[in-house]
Amino acid sequence: MAVGLVELDKVASAAAKGVGNPVIYVGSATGKDGIHGATFASVELGPDSESKRPNVQMGDPFLEKLLIEATLEALATGCVVGIQDMGAAGLTCSTCETSAKAGTGMEIEVRKVPLREADMSAYEIMLSESQERMLCIAQKGTEQTIIDVFHKWGLNAVVVGVVTDDGLVRVFDNGEVVAEVPGKALTDMCPTYYLETEEPQYIRELQAFDLEQALRVKSG
Repeated sequence: MAVGLVELDKVASAAAKGVGNPVIYVGSATGKDGIHGATFASVELGPDSESKRPNVQMGDPFLEKLLIEATLEALATGCVVGIQDMGAAGLTCSTCETSAKAGTGMEIEVRKVPLREADMSAYEIMLSESQERMLCIAQKGTEQTIIDVFHKWGLNAVVVGVVTDDGLVRVFDNGEVVAEVPGKALTDMCPTYYLETEEPQYIRELQAFDLEQALRVKSG
């Protein structure tokens, strides 16, 4: 396991607070790698697994280190309101989770997202799980300070959206709304599955095992 110490007064929130605050995409460019990566993690591998290779994210440890250092420096400016990594489902996850956590909404324009492949659809951009990327919400008017920090470390930093007050996450593709959903619909309102559990017989037998009795039998 990894163990670390955290200064509680320096913990960064993953909430998109402040209507009108700019939403900044930072880190590596988005590619087609990792699309459906989260679902791939639960798929049973078989003869057709080779066709699922694009589901696997292509990581870059050096870029990751740059992103860590740039993020820490950006947080030290005091201009960051909220920040979250783009994990499973990429931009879809980070936009919905940060806005839902703050009780706000968000609008983003996918054509402002840095891309590694020019032919990506809005669907692919929103679901890509390319590594070394973060979604940062900055205090309005301080976005250039944040952008300069990430540029200094050789990373992308682009304002792709804004925090709104209607609870909806709206995705634009060249100005056209291509998706609109309440952020909480993909977070707090998701269906929860409660699976039936039963203790295996062998566990009950092990717990009922009398070690002292066994030792007496052996010694006798």
